[in-house]
Amino acid sequence: MTGTLGQRARGRDNNFNLVRLLAAGCVLVSHSWPLSGTPGEPLERFAGFSLGHFGVDIFFVVSGFLVTGSLFARRTLGAFVRARALRIFPALTVNAFGTALVIGPFVTALPLAAYFTSPLTWAYAVLNSTTWPWGVVWSLPGVFHGLPAGDAVNGALWSLPWELTMYAMLVVLGALALRTRPWLGARGVKVVVLGIALLATLGHGLNEGADLSRAFRVVQGLRLVALFFTGASLQLLRDRVPLSGAAAAVAAAALVAALRWQGYALVAYPLLLSYVVLWVAIVPGGVLRAYNRLGDYSYGFYLWQFPIQQWVVLTHPGISQPMLCLASLPAALAIAVGSWHLVERPALALKDRSARE
Repeated sequence: MTGTLGQRARGRDNNFNLVRLLAAGCVLVSHSWPLSGTPGEPLERFAGFSLGHFGVDIFFVVSGFLVTGSLFARRTLGAFVRARALRIFPALTVNAFGTALVIGPFVTALPLAAYFTSPLTWAYAVLNSTTWPWGVVWSLPGVFHGLPAGDAVNGALWSLPWELTMYAMLVVLGALALRTRPWLGARGVKVVVLGIALLATLGHGLNEGADLSRAFRVVQGLRLVALFFTGASLQLLRDRVPLSGAAAAVAAAALVAALRWQGYALVAYPLLLSYVVLWVAIVPGGVLRAYNRLGDYSYGFYLWQFPIQQWVVLTHPGISQPMLCLASLPAALAIAVGSWHLVERPALALKDRSARE
């Protein structure tokens, strides 16, 4: 069955929730290598970057596609900002305070009085409730010292400031396009979004090919901007983009080749990955769609897995990479289920209620 991306992406009967959960699973599996002190992450040997970064890349493609659609479907900037805030910050705040005030006291090497009176404890809880624009506070006093990957409490938070920066860029775009007298029409929006995607994609490919910079912010920034705005571009051009299994198979094969060759070949990476991810998220049906009845556990799963894995490593010195995966997966999923039903879904209900008022 063929059709355009726009024809196939209507409604909420899709695999986006499942794709995001699997992407978060890639991050957990990937982190198990450095957190257990085990060298040789397989995708890193094959493609030059980790399975965890690949999972984050999938998140950014999906986010660019869906969030851009949300912005222009709502038609008001206030509704968009409220929806994004209710999706991101309640679960993030619970994670930041829960990690600082529940996990931290159990594992800190300091006396509890010293732990709770340390400014770093409260800086972690407060600043990591948003992470933007000041970035992430990585450590808690006396927590996880001496572990193979260092004392980072939640290394997965690094991607949140980047994602929130993308949202801020969309807010600026929305402020120009959604005014009563817009300064930027529909064509102008497409030109700007496509321009950002193209410049970031070319910059990413040039940097990888010429090896201009290995600085984390440069490498990740170019790639994540390219991925997010490629997803956004495909949303804006959805009625002109054909979606077929044959094209997805070709894109998947080309994606594997680009990852293997690396260098300048990675200029094609954002578009190839975006097409494959969107095909998987939209086209396959059947039993895969049953996951939607459970909920969207991917965000909570992503937020909680790193501190849980560090806790497991602390309590089981010398644990192997496979055992770390097996030991941390059930706990991370259980907390993710609780996060969805107790925090995230009630917060999203507030968004839906405000839209009706």
